[in-house]
Amino acid sequence: MSEILILNGRVIDPVSGIDEPRDVLVRDGRIAAVEQPGALSQVEAAERIDAAGLVVAPGLIDIHV
Repeated sequence: MSEILILNGRVIDPVSGIDEPRDVLVRDGRIAAVEQPGALSQVEAAERIDAAGLVVAPGLIDIHV
């Protein structure tokens, strides 16, 4: 099982109304958890990404292209 932990990124998700810093756990290519910063810090993930100052958002599509 592969896990990626994205820490401290500004999560923008229009569907759930989130626009604030969060930690995101990705397990086997799927979002497993989106929690307040620090809540997932004890998770042992294969890869940890510090996304402080960056935006974490679902795939975006430019419909004008």
